[in-house]
Amino acid sequence: MAPDKLSRLPIEALTLINFFPYGYIVKTYFRKTRLAAALSAFSFFAVASTSHAALLEIDFSNSGAFSGTTPSTPVNASDIFAKAIFDDGGGSGSVTLTMSVLNNLSTAGAYVKDWYFNVANAPLAGIAFASGISTSDIDIGTNAFKANGTGGKFDFAFHFSGELVPGHASVYTLTGAGITANSFNSVSVPAPNGGGYLGAIHVQGYQGTSAWIGGQIGDPVSPASQVPEPATLALLGLGFLGITATRRRSK
Repeated sequence: MAPDKLSRLPIEALTLINFFPYGYIVKTYFRKTRLAAALSAFSFFAVASTSHAALLEIDFSNSGAFSGTTPSTPVNASDIFAKAIFDDGGGSGSVTLTMSVLNNLSTAGAYVKDWYFNVANAPLAGIAFASGISTSDIDIGTNAFKANGTGGKFDFAFHFSGELVPGHASVYTLTGAGITANSFNSVSVPAPNGGGYLGAIHVQGYQGTSAWIGGQIGDPVSPASQVPEPATLALLGLGFLGITATRRRSK
């Protein structure tokens, strides 16, 4: 083996060459080892890049009303005017809940006062305010809270005092053993007069009346991570560069 090529080998390879007369065998071994390492690193990053946050969306529209008089807007009963999004960030044990009231709930004075939800492994360990509009009135239990007595028994609820108006949102962090976004895809236990909803809201403040509305699973939310993120692209690029460099050194 030429001296200049020997100088490129790791110290372990040089040591082995002192004991084996066929140095080209050792050289071939280390070529394959470096290539395998590069391929392994590339595979790891490729797999890691496919780990995405899970999102669950529950939508509310006048078509889901089960009690009271619905607001005059949106005019189309199937138009969504409030939504709740559960985001587990790709992990478990902590989920971010964002409750939003959209601007198309334009009936004068209307706001969403109460929000009711379920969780598969109730009760939650805790609920902490994160951002937006906050409320100090929160219920946590197991099949404990009725939505107007007809919407079923829910596991936790938020009660606002007129602050959650159109165009505003409230964000809370929910904690519990092993919970993910999908843990909230759970139907309420029917109350004596009916029920069985993924979620329920109480709309108030308009025309001297109010409405209770059950929620439905929204259209699948496309995670932004389905489009390769800059960091993911960088990792993939490093993997390709590593393989290319290894092949060049082996020539």
